[in-house]
Amino acid sequence: MIAPSPSSDDAIFDVPAEDEGPVAVLLRIASNARVFRSTDGSLYAQVPVGDRHEIYGLKSEQFRDWLVDGYRVDCGGLANNGAVRRVLAALETRARRGGGAPPVFIRVGRDGSGKGNDFSTYLDLGDPSGRAVKIDANGWSVVDRPGINFRRPDGMLPLPEPARGGSIEPLRSFVNLNESDFRLLIAWLAAALRPIGPYPVLTIYGEQGSAKSTLARIVRMLIDPQAAPLLAAPTGVRDLMVTAVDGWLLAFDNISSVPIWLSDSLCLLSTAGGLATRALYSNDKRRVIHALRPVILNGIEDFVRRGDLADRCVFLHLTPITPRTRRAEQEFWATFDRDYPRIFGGLLDAVVGGVRELLSVQLMDIPRMADFALFGEAVSRGLGWPAGSFLSAYNDNRWHATVASLEDSPVGTALLRLISPVMKQWSGTTTKLHQALTLIVGKKIAASARWPKTSSMLGNELRRLAPQLRIHGLSIGFERTSDARLVTLKTTHVPIIQAPHVTPDSSTSSLDQ
Repeated sequence: MIAPSPSSDDAIFDVPAEDEGPVAVLLRIASNARVFRSTDGSLYAQVPVGDRHEIYGLKSEQFRDWLVDGYRVDCGGLANNGAVRRVLAALETRARRGGGAPPVFIRVGRDGSGKGNDFSTYLDLGDPSGRAVKIDANGWSVVDRPGINFRRPDGMLPLPEPARGGSIEPLRSFVNLNESDFRLLIAWLAAALRPIGPYPVLTIYGEQGSAKSTLARIVRMLIDPQAAPLLAAPTGVRDLMVTAVDGWLLAFDNISSVPIWLSDSLCLLSTAGGLATRALYSNDKRRVIHALRPVILNGIEDFVRRGDLADRCVFLHLTPITPRTRRAEQEFWATFDRDYPRIFGGLLDAVVGGVRELLSVQLMDIPRMADFALFGEAVSRGLGWPAGSFLSAYNDNRWHATVASLEDSPVGTALLRLISPVMKQWSGTTTKLHQALTLIVGKKIAASARWPKTSSMLGNELRRLAPQLRIHGLSIGFERTSDARLVTLKTTHVPIIQAPHVTPDSSTSSLDQ
């Protein structure tokens, strides 16, 4: 954590006493702050607020207000905008040239003192005292002064005081999920409270009245409460980037479709990629952020169409709530508020159990999003659930997702028809494969916008579908020879994931228990 220290050693603060104009006064106030550049290149100021310190973005309204308010207290008036701009420009220069680049976190962070899994997680409670929850394999505790730097964007709300001896069991009565999906939810929640990913996109489906938005709000309250808990779908990369920069958990409500740009961007957010866009008010300067964020999407239709995003999702399917189990809004939230600290404490216990069990978890077949799968299984065992139960639920979830993805792809369904029990292998150029698949789908589909019109477009689609097809026992190989590019399709003896076994009670809702 940055130790607060005056910055009077910098030339920009060396103002003669007789020159006590607005700029000099603002510089004197600013000398109580510590400006610096973080590891991601963002500029921050650590400022005293009461008996503690806050981290503000150097270009944020929060820091500007702190500076102007200090001038008002000191001089009894308002500083002119020109003086404020000059001081902010000087502070920005100093921050860019300053040494050291400590990380700054939102809501969830790590101390960085260990390697691998040997570190402490800090969860900012967001209350006025500045306290945080420290989590490691030995347990969790509330600390007055976390050893890392947190910033608190506008709209961030506090988490409750976690209760000792809590339990996740009361959460069952507030979520409309069967047992398998409930276990997936708990694993996802525990993973979202850790500063390392990847984080599968939590995708909530259900018809109107199935409590999709309610579930998303509860997840938000347990991870990262905000004044605006659910947002409309972003309209562009910059819109998504702003949301990712100023919050830990991203929650988008009432999604009807996911365009290609958003699907690709969510894949990057899920697995720690970078998002790039032009800097605000600039035509040529790009701003690149590296963000790893938990994301929630909810909607009525099956809006995740692309296989690469589907492979990075956990899907929760909500059943209709019957009149017998429906609850009045006021009674529902009053009961949840009563159980909130206990559920939160139980979730922290689940994180601790997962961290403790993680090193002992060894999986024979590691799926996509391997780190999440390993931690989810560790959380499951820490809670006393049978070994392998989480992985079984996760694999079933992925199986159904790939079935939906392939059924929605005319290329995917055509490939599965081409490689049948009779023809177990096919090899040839992409052009020949394009011709063979076009004959299978017929003229109507071949003329539609969803069908790749060239062999090059087909090759791109094959690479995108390869992970889903592999799960179903069909492998795609690419080879470049001196005069052609060859594609080889063949069935494998055993699919990566077996078709799930449906148990009689698999559709039982937690609300019906």
